[in-house]
Order: sequence, then C-alpha cells, then structure tokens
Amino acid sequence: MRIGLLGPLEVIDDDGVPVELPGGKPRTLLAVLATHAGRPVSAEVLVESLWGSAPPARADANVRVYVHHLRKALGGDRIGRRPEGYVLWLEPGELDAARFRSLLATARAEPEPDRALESLEAALALWRGPALAGLESVPALAADATGLEELRLQALEQRFEIELTRGRHEGIIAELRALTGQYPLRETFRGQLMRALVGVGRGAEAAAVFESARQVLADELGLDPSPQLRDLHLAVLRNDAPPARPAEPAPFAAVVPRQLPARVAGFAGRTEWLARMDELLPADDADRDVQVVTISGAGGIGKTTLAVHWAHSVADRFPDGQLYLNLHGFDPVRTPLEPAAALSLLLTALGVRPRDIPPDPAERESLYRSVVAARRVLVVLDNAHDAAQVRPLLPGGAGCLALVTSRDPLTGLAAAGARPMMLDLFDTIEAADLLERRLGRWRVVADPASVAAVIARCGGLPLALSVVAARAAVTSTPSLAALAGELARARRALDGFAGVDAATDPRTVFSWSYRVLDDDTARMFRLLSVHPGPEVTVGAAASLAGVAPDAAGEALRRLCAASLLNESGPGRYTSHDLIRAYAVELADATDPDGDRDAALGRLLDHLVHSAYAATLLLDPNQTPTPIDPAADAVVFDPVADRPDAMAWFEAERPVLLAAVERAGADHPSHAWQLACACVVYLERTGRWQDKLAVLGTALEAVRRTADRPVEARILRSLGRTLGRLHQHDEATEHLRAAVALYREIGDANGLAHATGTLGELLEGAGRYEEAMTYTRLACDLYRRNGNTLGEARSLGGVATLQTMTGRYVDAIATCERALDLFTAAGAQGELALAGVYDTLGVANHHLGAHAKAIECFDRSLKGLSSGARFYAGLVLTHRADTRRAAGDRERARQDYREALTIFTGLGAREAETVRNQLAALSAELTPRRSP
Repeated sequence: MRIGLLGPLEVIDDDGVPVELPGGKPRTLLAVLATHAGRPVSAEVLVESLWGSAPPARADANVRVYVHHLRKALGGDRIGRRPEGYVLWLEPGELDAARFRSLLATARAEPEPDRALESLEAALALWRGPALAGLESVPALAADATGLEELRLQALEQRFEIELTRGRHEGIIAELRALTGQYPLRETFRGQLMRALVGVGRGAEAAAVFESARQVLADELGLDPSPQLRDLHLAVLRNDAPPARPAEPAPFAAVVPRQLPARVAGFAGRTEWLARMDELLPADDADRDVQVVTISGAGGIGKTTLAVHWAHSVADRFPDGQLYLNLHGFDPVRTPLEPAAALSLLLTALGVRPRDIPPDPAERESLYRSVVAARRVLVVLDNAHDAAQVRPLLPGGAGCLALVTSRDPLTGLAAAGARPMMLDLFDTIEAADLLERRLGRWRVVADPASVAAVIARCGGLPLALSVVAARAAVTSTPSLAALAGELARARRALDGFAGVDAATDPRTVFSWSYRVLDDDTARMFRLLSVHPGPEVTVGAAASLAGVAPDAAGEALRRLCAASLLNESGPGRYTSHDLIRAYAVELADATDPDGDRDAALGRLLDHLVHSAYAATLLLDPNQTPTPIDPAADAVVFDPVADRPDAMAWFEAERPVLLAAVERAGADHPSHAWQLACACVVYLERTGRWQDKLAVLGTALEAVRRTADRPVEARILRSLGRTLGRLHQHDEATEHLRAAVALYREIGDANGLAHATGTLGELLEGAGRYEEAMTYTRLACDLYRRNGNTLGEARSLGGVATLQTMTGRYVDAIATCERALDLFTAAGAQGELALAGVYDTLGVANHHLGAHAKAIECFDRSLKGLSSGARFYAGLVLTHRADTRRAAGDRERARQDYREALTIFTGLGAREAETVRNQLAALSAELTPRRSP
C-alpha cells in the first residue's frame, strides 16, 4: 500500500489500484494520522483537527466511527490504538512524503553531483500537486503542508544548482522563469535565472531579472536585494563570470560536535530498554520528528550508562553531531547548571562564537533552536534537575532527538509529549551478565553461591555491581567468597537513599573498594571531594594532596582501576556523583577541618598561579594582578605560548568559575585574585555573563580583605562589563564607586580612566549633562598627569557631547584643540583621532557647512583601521545624512547601504535605524503619481 500526501490525499493498494476512501472528515483524520505515521495522535488532537474549537457533544464517539471506516478501507491492522492515542502503521517507503524527505537527505549528503541529481529528480517526481491539496486549510495540517512545500523548493534549488554547475543553462531557463513568477520574493530562483541567462549569452535579460527583483522587493517589503544578488548583478554589468553560487555568510562556523563520552566497557542488560529506544527512530531518517526521551531512576541505576551506550549505537543517524552536557541536577558539590549557561555551552559546541551569544536567555534559546533547526543532531542532557531546567535546551529541529537523564521523573516533559522511561534495578540474570562481562565467565560459573550472595547484597544496583566487579578484578584470589562475606557483614546507608532497603546501599559497596586502597591513594580520594569539579587534572590533584605530580598521577590511575574515578579525557578525571558524595562523607569523618582547608588553599594557589601565567601570555601589557605566593608543594600547569594559554583556559573554564564561587566563602583573597586572572580570557572570548559572575564574587571578596586599590579595579571592570551588557544604570553606579575610591586612595591614573569611562557610559544612557561633567573632569585629570594622549581623547568626548546638546560652534573649537593635542602626542590613537574628525563633521553638518562636513567624514574614514568596522558604519551614516541634506541623494543612498551592510554583518542594533533612513530616502527618490 502507498499513501500520498504530495498532492491530493490518495491511497494505492499493492496492486496499484486506488483505494476508495470515505469522504469529508475521515479523509482529514487519515491525513492527520499519516503526517504522524508511526507515532500516536491523541483523541484530543484529532477532535481539534476535525472540528476546531467547537466540537460536537459526541466528538470522541464520532472519531471512533471514522477510525472504524478507515480500518475497513485500509485493513484492520493499519490503524492501532495505544494509551496515548491512535497510530497509523506504515512500512518504509509506503508514505510518499517520507520517501521524498529520504531522497532529499540522500541528495544533500551525496558528494557526486550526478548521483545527487538522480535522487533529486526521483524526489521531485513524487509530487502530484500542492501538498495535501484541499486539506491545507486544516490548522493541524497547515504546518506540514507549508513545510513540505518549502522542502520541494529547496530540492528545486539544489537541482538547478547542479544543472548550472554542469553548464546546462538553456534547459532550465523556462522553468526558472515560471518559478520566479510564482515565487517573486525567492531570491535564489532569481539568482539562478540570472546565471542561466548569462550562461547562454543573454546578459541584458539577466540584468532585467535583477531590476524586476529589486522593484518587487521594494514594493512588497520595502527592502533592497540581498548582498549576494547585488554582487551577481554587478558581475553581470561588468561582464564578469558570475560566481558559481552567491556566497551566503554563515552565522556560525561549520562545526560537527562529537561530544559523547566513551561507552562503559562490559555493558550488560537493558535489552528491553534498548529495543524500546530503537523503536523511537523510524527506518526513514528523513521522516523523524522532534522527540524527547527521558530516562529516570535512582542514582546509580545506570541512566547515564544506558543513554551513552544507546547514543553511540545510533550516532550515525545524526550526522550533524552529537551533543552531551552534564546539567549537574543532583550533584553533591555543584549547583544545577542554569539553562542560560547550558545554552551557552551548547551554542559554543555548535560553532557559535561566544561574542555572538546574546545575553538575554530568551534570545539565547531562540538562537539555539535556529542553529539546530535544519540539522540532525542528537542532544544528550545528563543528570537534569527538573523539567524547567531542560525545557529551554530541547532542540526544535525536525531531525533532532533529545535524550534526558534525571533522578526526577520529569513528568512535566512527559505531559508535553516526551517518551518517559523509568529504569528499574537489574534482575538476577542481568546482574550475573554484568559480572561475567567484567570478571570473565569462568570466575562467575566457578562459584555460583558467592555470585548469588554478591548480587543479593548489591540489590541489583548497576553502579554497586560495577564497583564490586572492579574490586574483585584487582584482588589476588579468584574466589568471590571472601568478598561476598565482607558485603554480608556490612550495613550502612547513603543519605540520598534514605528509605531504600539497606541491602541496596551503595555506600557499603563503595567502602570495600575504598578500604583496599593504599593510604596515599585513599587520602587522595578523600581530598578530591574538596575540588569543586567537574574535572580534575594531575596538577590540581598533586596540589590538593601536596604531593609530586608523578605520585598524584599514579593515585588517580589506581582510583580509575577501582572504578572510583573515570578518565574523561587525556589527563582529566571525573567521578560519579554518588561516589563524590561518599568521598565528601569520608573526608568529613576522617580528615581534620584544617587539613581539608589547607588542601583547598593549595588547589586555589594552583589555579591562581596557573591562570596568572596563562593570562600574561594572552596580554603581556595588562596591569599586573597582585597575587600571594603559593604554598609549598603547589604545582602549576605548564603553559608555553598564547595558543596554549587559550587552550588551558578553555579546558579549565568550568573549574575556574566554580572555584571562584567556592573560594568566595572562606578564601576571599583567592577569589578576587582568581577572578582578576580570568578577566582577559573572558573578555577576549566575549563571555560577558561569566565575567560578570566572577567579578561579582570578587567584589564581595575583596571588600572583606579591605584591599582598596583592587576593589577600585574590580569596580571599574564591573562597570565596563555591565556597559557591554547595556545595563547602563548599574554600570554607572559601579563606575561612580570606582571614581570615588580612586580619588580616596590617590590613584590619579585610575581616577582619570574610570572617570572617562563613566562619561562614556552616561553618554550612552542619554544623560548628557552628567556625562559632560565627568568627561571634562577626565580631561583635567589627564592634563595634571601629563597624559597628552588621554587629554586629547577626553576632549574628543567633550566635543561629542557638545554636538549632542546643540553647541556646534563650541564643538568645533574643542575638536580643533583635540587635534592639536593629537599632533603633539604623535597621533598615537587612530580611533580617537578618527572620532574627532567625525564629531567635527557632525558639527559642520548642523551649521550647514556640508562640504566641510563631508571633508571631515572622509578624513575620519581614512584614519580608521580595517578592524574598526562599527565606527566606519557610524561615520558612513553621518556622511549619508549630510549628502542627503545637501541634495546628493544617490550618493547618500550608497553610504546608507554600505553602513547597513556593516551593521547587519555585526548584528548591531544600529542596522534598524539605517534601514529606516534608507526607506525614507527611497520614498523621496520615488516620483509621486499625479492624482
């Protein structure tokens, strides 16, 4: 049987004969089930699809009647009923929409153009008319119809692209002309038609296609053609060979993340669960809808092990990447990861630059869903705290799947359509299978009574069984009898398992692995509980314990052998949260408070000095941070050069952020020293929220140590950071405090800098009179300090404020004084000098001296470096305003367009203002029709 959605709904039996379907609402019901083939559709959704918001009194009964009629037409086994609703069962290839998506996916992944073209032609041949023709007005089907139509257009674009690459221009011109008429706003078809026409020597017609596109876009949307289409038009006019395809700027790098942790060796059991998870993936990858799977259960039940194992088995079904993120929902040391921070990590893994990640959580969530919308990505969200933490992290792409593990049942996600799976304990067979895989069949078969006793004492807890197996694997005797006896005599309980039968207490199991450790390794295990996580390096462990790196590395390897630690990457180690909780309890009971505090101090020394060495490589000219000498036995991570320093910060960032927070409570000097050592890295990578967090902790800490110069420095850095986040009021408050403190301690240079920065912030907030006061004060301070360049820059700020308050003659005089100072200083600040010429141009513009203004703007643009694109956009906008006022509207439009291109590329908010100015200018240039 075949069901067709790519046109009017139709059903064809195995003999090729159309199946007569009941008309009206049963046809709509079948279409809804077909768009969800293989997945249950609830009765509520079907009722709303058939009757909207006004269903009849017996709507459910009517649905059952319609299903009965459809079963008679299709065959009784085609429509099934599950607790979640009705489901239409189809074999691979029976639904034309699924077949179309599969062929399109094949074409996109095929590197050989001719083979890709075969798949595209086969896909397009499936279409018999508009998708779901006659039913597209049904709200439940409208999105599917629109989505299928968009995919059809994308398939056509790819087919035309291959034809153009192959030089087959003549044969596609007529079809492209028809499509540009049918879809006049779709610029890709316009560009392909232009290239085809140029390919057969009809350049004039190609130029006419562009003019038609420009007119349509202006009339319909008030927009200009895209930069790609404009570049193509320019190539046509120059009689150049058009580009093979208009380049499209990528908002993020092409990154395919492969983040899944390694599989657990000797995976056992969970056969039923793996089969159920496999059923969630249809045979046809392209027909996969968004799905969420939750795996819940007690700590140590094997949620992460199952999720990672299955994720590896289906990784090839998600060619655009596999993301993994530990959300720390239930962690003995760390607080749950905030959704905004988690989104930042996910976006970074997907190739989005940190500086392009928006600070607003809602905007960050939207960007994440946009990035994955057209990808097939597997997202594993491990150790979630609750549904609220997870919801913002769920992908919206039709080819994505989210796999979430948590001790919480996540009922909120289940109610919204997630597939819940609640793991239970291993049965006897699964437990024995695990022991066989870890210890070897001969040991398990040789002593069945002891094996049964071990399994009973572990209570079917997979984590407990794994630790016991590791303990047995390193014992000198092959018999399990002694181990079984020890387990039988021990009865203790982890607080997290209160209420659970003592026989399932994992602490008992952990204790036997711990007790066989030598003294040094046992001490290392306990002291690792002091580390804030999530990963520890050999250098950090050596500093914690106050031992040599070789000894620390050996202890870490022994802990891995005992399954009390895992090597998450080369030289990086982590442990399960239950084992960490056990280590915390052991340290509390065994090690004096002074010893644990000293270990934390050595760890913080390690991080401070390692970070300080790395930050000096990133910026050798930065103001030195006063740091205390490290304690004895502290070792530092070696950092050789600037790339090495950046790599170190990237790897250690979660540890550094957690360490600053941890140090804030009892080690305030370490807190602010570590925060200051991280500032350059966080600025360079645009991690403004992280920088704000560590500086907030640092400010509280430094006030407890009464280090006034450092407090002023942190206040100034906080003000700058808040300004970057457009939180002007808070930024101003911090900078005012910095100014007052610099004045109090007599730091003239710091006072001048903070005062000038405060003036800039007040200007950005529109508080011009206050801004003028602080900017003039900065000028005076620089003058007293003999800092000519600083004075020149501040005078430029004064002139800018004078133009903003309508004092244009004064602004010109101030600019001239600033230019004299720049000359005296050797014009070392090109950006500030260019800013003075820009301000001079604005002042002359308002005084009507348009020619003089344009001359100043030209000098400003000439003085800007190639990296100062944002400032170039501002100057271009000012020059456009002047040319427009002078009547040179065409050249003004050119300046506006160039500025708009810059601002759009930077994602700057000024783009909207320039777009409006350009629209107003276009209206001025459009001839008015006679009434």
